[in-house]
Amino acid sequence: MAEFTGSALVFSFIGSAGTATLTGDHRTASITTSVGLAKATAGSDAWDSNLTTVKSWSASWSGVMQSNGTAIEDCVAEGILGTVTIGPEGTAAGHRKYTGACYAMGAKPGWPYDNAVEFSVEFTGNGALTRTNY
Repeated sequence: MAEFTGSALVFSFIGSAGTATLTGDHRTASITTSVGLAKATAGSDAWDSNLTTVKSWSASWSGVMQSNGTAIEDCVAEGILGTVTIGPEGTAAGHRKYTGACYAMGAKPGWPYDNAVEFSVEFTGNGALTRTNY
């Protein structure tokens, strides 16, 4: 099994306020998918039964904030609808690519006293998350 580190990550958000290319200054990024369940247990069933309902997804990114980085912060302001594209291993042919329409939930900056300033942002899916390859 091939192993890789996250240093080649490509992460962008294109919305009505512009394009936020979040590659290079990242610390962490993730995608979470889930599916709803409806109880199907009835009568004399001895075990729980479930039916799947609708799927959902979200993504998150955190990294180092650059000085005068207001353009990127404005691109991911809360409520902006756009498209996230994530390439965990970069953009080489055959590598995984995730794409989906989503809402940015706003930048969350933090200003530690004696350390690098970081910010994070969450994205909430608005429709399907597409899994393809570059």
